[in-house]
Amino acid sequence: MSMNTRRFPSADSPIRLCLIHFIGMMLLCFSISPAFAQVTEVNTSGADSGAALVPVPVLYGQIYTLQNGYRNWTGGYLDVRDSRCNSNTLCVSTAKLANRDKGSGRWMILPVDVSKTSGDPVIQGDHVYLINQYPATTGTGDGAPGGYLDARGELCQSNVLCVSTSLTKNTSASSSIWQILPMGGGMTGQPINLDQEIHLLNRKVINDMHTYLDVRGNSCQQNWLCVSTSMGWNRDQGSGSWRFVALVPAP
Repeated sequence: MSMNTRRFPSADSPIRLCLIHFIGMMLLCFSISPAFAQVTEVNTSGADSGAALVPVPVLYGQIYTLQNGYRNWTGGYLDVRDSRCNSNTLCVSTAKLANRDKGSGRWMILPVDVSKTSGDPVIQGDHVYLINQYPATTGTGDGAPGGYLDARGELCQSNVLCVSTSLTKNTSASSSIWQILPMGGGMTGQPINLDQEIHLLNRKVINDMHTYLDVRGNSCQQNWLCVSTSMGWNRDQGSGSWRFVALVPAP
């Protein structure tokens, strides 16, 4: 009695090769799918990626550095070096380093409005005092703060007002009061955040106008750039732009 025998394709036949290739691809897909799922989960739910997108507000009573925006933020950090400029306490310029010498590039921000207190967010349009943290050696004696950022004297570096620090607020002339404005000079009433581009408008009236904190000229007091005030908020390639930067911990 004859029997029908089912023959499988030979090892080198096209059909068998296709079957082997198909089975191999299926096994590969099943083996790598969990790995892809794990990588996707890590990349999308990592704490660092989310935290980088959250704005950090500038707070009253805190100490920051102030970086100038000249030529793509290469204008240096607001700094004090030398003394008795314009018959004031300390001279103001910018330094390449955020903390050149004993807090010379560090500034505490305080509100002019007495209804605001330490820990409150700084709002666009607020009037503020900026107090340098370098220990002054004149006026009230060693250990005193470096003074209030102040406008005193005229025509420094072919600009409008000279800038130095004062041990008093000079509220009568409003020369130690600065208004914080967002980029472009408008006001929206929103909080000021770290690393946000801003302008600092001095409240002293000169020729019926107010002037902006600016950099112009270089090598003042053997520092990086000279600091004065200008009629415009963008006199030259971001010279009137600033941003608050968090303190870098000491190494």
